[in-house]
Amino acid sequence: MRDSSNDDSEYYDAMLDVLEWIWGRDYMAPGGEANVDKLVSGLDLHGKQVLDVGCGLGGPTFVLAKKHGAIVTGTDLESKLIRRATARGKSWVCPTRRLF
Repeated sequence: MRDSSNDDSEYYDAMLDVLEWIWGRDYMAPGGEANVDKLVSGLDLHGKQVLDVGCGLGGPTFVLAKKHGAIVTGTDLESKLIRRATARGKSWVCPTRRLF
C-alpha cells in the first residue's frame, strides 16, 4: 500500500473503530470476506498481481492475498488508512503475498 504524506484525513480513529465494529475487522463498508470471495469466484488468482484501488483498511487486500494467493498492492488517498492497514499487515503470516 502506498502512503502519501497528506494528513488531512476525513477519518478519525473513533469513526474507523465504529465502522469496523459494524462491518468487521479491516472493513469500512458492508460485504466483508464473503463479498470478496463472491467477486473473484471462478478466477485463479494464485501468483497473479492484483491492484486494490481504494483499499481502505486493507480487508479485501488481505483476503485476496491470504485466501486466494494473489500478490496484492493496495492504494488509497487516505494516508491514515494506509498506515493502519500497514500496521496490521506486519503481523500477517504471509508477507510475500502483499505489498505495502
